[in-house]
Amino acid sequence: MTTHFEQEILSQARVLRARRDEGAQQAARVARSWRDINYALVGARGSSDNAAMFFQYLAGRESGLVVALATPSLYGDPSRLDLSGAGVLVISQSGRSPGMREVVEHARRQGRPGAALTNDVSSPLGVASDVVIDMAAGPERAVASTKTFSASWHALAQLVSAIKRADVGGLEELPDVVETVVTWAMGASLPLEALDADHGLTVVGRGIGAAAASEVALKIREVTGVRAESYAASDFAHGPVGADGVGATLLLVVTDEMTDELCTLTLEGARRAGMSTVVLRPRSRRSLACDAEIVLDVEVANWALGLAHVIVGQVLALRLGQRRARPIDASPGLSKVTLGV
Repeated sequence: MTTHFEQEILSQARVLRARRDEGAQQAARVARSWRDINYALVGARGSSDNAAMFFQYLAGRESGLVVALATPSLYGDPSRLDLSGAGVLVISQSGRSPGMREVVEHARRQGRPGAALTNDVSSPLGVASDVVIDMAAGPERAVASTKTFSASWHALAQLVSAIKRADVGGLEELPDVVETVVTWAMGASLPLEALDADHGLTVVGRGIGAAAASEVALKIREVTGVRAESYAASDFAHGPVGADGVGATLLLVVTDEMTDELCTLTLEGARRAGMSTVVLRPRSRRSLACDAEIVLDVEVANWALGLAHVIVGQVLALRLGQRRARPIDASPGLSKVTLGV
């Protein structure tokens, strides 16, 4: 029987096409409300936090906008933090977390523009915000998010385009890219045995790839029960590589920020620790010395490549979950909506 998780993976290109025009208009409204800001402050948790990390990289590179990530537990006290100069964005698929709502309420009490990116515009978060961007993904029934994440990635790229008043390269083609990658990944022979690691899976990337690596690790951990963690390449070299060893696997996510030299150094460090190594890369990058490769035959902008890698990660989570006979749609111990701060 097809799971909700699989159906939602397959639906992502359709979701992005459907939200394209209205999403662009909503992003433009946020950009107008942020016309006089000095920096952006983004509140998020879970997969939304990984989307926020992507926004941090893309906005900085494309528009020069500094993006800071909020610590929601600090925002319950209305007198604690000075948000002068900030434009605030909270990302939450449900819009129901009190901690997320408090971030935007804190901003509005100080007269700062507060926006929401949510899949429920009538949620408490949506109601509390000045402007709302609708993920417009429709109901998401699997606990592990897929289409709300890709809709967030799409919406944030639209927002960066609105801020810089020029499209980021490849925005119009993104739904077609997503469709191509989903179709390929669902039928591909993937190195599941290497990734079904007894002593854990470590996913490493840099820049846009670090945001993608974080989401890939989260999806695999949620769906499969494998102890998957993610690190930026430099952070991995500063300690975590020493805790891994025989029985653990490194999955290296290759984007433009990961030079060939850095890829080689990261893989060599993992091999010295006794780890198995798997590389996820586009065909435009050269082959690397590793135990297995997943090669994407797509030519896309670097920011879109990050989402392509995430989609492969979603399919890896699905196939590993099936291999382990896990309940794909109902990850044990997890709920769809987290209401904590």
